[in-house]
Amino acid sequence: MMIGNFERHSYPVIAGEALPAALEGRRDFEPDWEMQLAREVQNRAFPTTRPHIAGLDYYSDWRPARGLSGDYLDYFELPEGHLGLAIGDVSGKGLAAALLTSSLHSLARALRQYQQGSLSDLTTAIGELFYEVCPDSSYATMFVARYDPVRRLLRYVNAGHEPPVVLRQTAAGYRPVALEPTGPVIGMLRKSRFQENVVSLAPGDMLMAYTDGLCEAANCRGEEWGFRRLMAAVQVCSHGNARDIVEGVLATAETFAGGCPQRDDMTFWLGRVEKLSARRFQRSAFSGQLSAKIAAA
Repeated sequence: MMIGNFERHSYPVIAGEALPAALEGRRDFEPDWEMQLAREVQNRAFPTTRPHIAGLDYYSDWRPARGLSGDYLDYFELPEGHLGLAIGDVSGKGLAAALLTSSLHSLARALRQYQQGSLSDLTTAIGELFYEVCPDSSYATMFVARYDPVRRLLRYVNAGHEPPVVLRQTAAGYRPVALEPTGPVIGMLRKSRFQENVVSLAPGDMLMAYTDGLCEAANCRGEEWGFRRLMAAVQVCSHGNARDIVEGVLATAETFAGGCPQRDDMTFWLGRVEKLSARRFQRSAFSGQLSAKIAAA
């Protein structure tokens, strides 16, 4: 039987003295199968489709360091054609981090229907619930945002995450503006307070959100790739669309690492406000709002 790309094996029921011997023979196999299944579950948790958002070109990709990732990424269409975005990083590596990541994903997905409160209220609710399942030695960073394509406003809360960067387009290139944390990490305190901020975007501006494993990608000499090289790679790839930039940046980081095993997962999301004519943008925005209303009906 096939589950995704993995084959599920049916084993006969074994009882009595034969059971220990049978388990002994499969001891080396079962953990591998369980890890494959865990990877499949985690792959399905990452977004597989990109909702159309008027005037916004965006793309993302990720590279787990150990097969299973402690990184979290999600994006989805909200009412009125808005885009919801969430990116996070659970402390630790491997299976334990992946389990907590799945919990964080489920909490955020369940609470995203909560439209009445602010993003700070949403983050507080996620933090309180995540605290209940988070071991004492673990925590998570998280950045949540809501983008309004009509007003080109990005509302966000940064719970201790690596600051996403707004890249303001100028005649000389791009000027970075970091979206610094507006509250603590989640999972360490039962109750925390978060501030919601707002930033405006202009046509041609970009927003990039990533986990710290991207800048911490290291070569075999122990030298880290770093933010300066990240910015240089974005600048070089900026003539392409969002997908070209994301794929080019990750390829550049991997080339720098030179095949050296990485210590941390890498996740990268980038969006660019398109330069549309007013009439074209209005048609695109109306189409997105109409689709959202039809889907909600």
